[in-house]
Amino acid sequence: MLERVKQDLRRELKKALINSGVVEAEIPEIVFETPKHVKFGDLSSNIALWAAKKLKKDPRAAANDLLTALKFDRAMISRVEPAGPGFINFFLAESYLYALIKKAAAGEKFYTSNAGGGKSVNLEFVSANPVGPLNVVNARAAAAGNVICNLLKNAGFLVTKEFYINNVGVQTNTFGRSISLRYLEALGQKIEFPEDCYGGEYVKEIAKTFIEKEGSKYLSLTEEERIAVFKPAGVQLMLDWQEKSLKNYGVEFDIWFKESELHEKKELTRAFKVLEEKGMTKEEEGARWFTSTAVLNKEGNPVDDKDRVLIKSDGTPTYLLPDIAYHFSKISRGFDYIIDILGPDHHGYIGRISAAVSIGGLPLENFRILIAQQVNLLKDGKPFKMSKRQGNFISMDELVEEVGPDAAKYFFLRRSLDSHLDFDIDLAKKQTDENPVFYVQYAHARICNVIEFAKTSGIKEPELDTVNYALLASPEEAGLMRKVACFADTLQHAALNYDPHLVPKYIEELAQLYHSFYARHRVVSEDKELSAARLALCLGTRNIIRAGLEILGVTAPAKM
Repeated sequence: MLERVKQDLRRELKKALINSGVVEAEIPEIVFETPKHVKFGDLSSNIALWAAKKLKKDPRAAANDLLTALKFDRAMISRVEPAGPGFINFFLAESYLYALIKKAAAGEKFYTSNAGGGKSVNLEFVSANPVGPLNVVNARAAAAGNVICNLLKNAGFLVTKEFYINNVGVQTNTFGRSISLRYLEALGQKIEFPEDCYGGEYVKEIAKTFIEKEGSKYLSLTEEERIAVFKPAGVQLMLDWQEKSLKNYGVEFDIWFKESELHEKKELTRAFKVLEEKGMTKEEEGARWFTSTAVLNKEGNPVDDKDRVLIKSDGTPTYLLPDIAYHFSKISRGFDYIIDILGPDHHGYIGRISAAVSIGGLPLENFRILIAQQVNLLKDGKPFKMSKRQGNFISMDELVEEVGPDAAKYFFLRRSLDSHLDFDIDLAKKQTDENPVFYVQYAHARICNVIEFAKTSGIKEPELDTVNYALLASPEEAGLMRKVACFADTLQHAALNYDPHLVPKYIEELAQLYHSFYARHRVVSEDKELSAARLALCLGTRNIIRAGLEILGVTAPAKM
């Protein structure tokens, strides 16, 4: 809702600047910030500082001149004040805040927008190799990807969630061999298990499933023949496991895309031909290269730091060629935007894939790679790494079993995706205010308890059209209403910047404001009119906390 306020102010500020003698074409985008203290207003802009330089005036004088010429809607803005060297502060009208809390209390989704205009987005995330259980970095990417999807949908985009299955290459061959060796071992043969094979207990479990179903049927086969059987079957078992793990975590995908499809349909050959026809390949020392450094960004700089080998001198493709073919497939499916969330070891992919999608016909600004950084698990204040069942890592399933899906997702989402994360397992399990997810969920449950108490006291939920919102005059009540007013902007900003951590930050601040309000003011009292107003405020706050938790995929309990 604040976006409409900002749009109106931008329009009127532009008019005021033109009236002050500024050329319209030279006016930059007018941006607003949220002041840290309410005494400085609800919105602030430094446009007067720019105008002062342009008009060669004192910044304070430029701000006063703008205010003299400025017209604003008093239904939304109550007053405007100059501040400091060229700042202008805007204060929201109480009637505007009352209207918003009424909408929130009624459960209206005033926080949705049409910023996306129905544009389509392909959002690929997790995409773990199908040779083992999902790990904690996969869990972080899953949580973030799902929230980015929810945010984009809330902002008016059409989103397709996609999981890319790397079921071709050395890793899957090694996986098939690992199963084959464990199969022999389980049937009593002595083996030497190589270090480069997958040593987790889960490989033994997969091998045992083949024995349970078909006994020693494959003993007579050569190792190559056994691998040919165990590799695709083992990959499918792991995919089923991964899909079940994700579903238990609250994450489901629209498309599961197999790399093998690209090979079967000769898409690698087609992708190379596209690059070749556009003059983006070269041959050196018998290898074929992608001249990715020839692709420039808007600033005229290469998007990649060096050219890349596509086909080695022995004729085999590198990992890059199927990756390019896969992104060409996404482009051919007509998506307006493509977003990839990749693991911490994929920084080098950004330039080369960006160059490829540009050649494939997608504007560079419509493509984004986000990196899910490393997660360090802490228990008793010490690193927690080992897992007997999975090998040398903790799986997503184990973490979720340890702390629960709500805490797992919430802790992953509190930090920016590109920041390293220390995940404190002990803190995530605490049922105290120290635990941020407990703190927010408790605020929701506390409000539900207040509303239930009102009902048992004979006070019905208020008729929102008849509530006297002007009674919400304390600093705590005003703070809650102002925070509710920021919800739509927070969601839109988080969506357009692919920044899901802004949502838990917001709802934690809202929960803190509610706890402060609750500590200072009695909601249900003998003053029925005041009780009705405060119940409306409680309802609105509860609905916004619930909506924020829903965006995060975290439950909003009514009791705790």
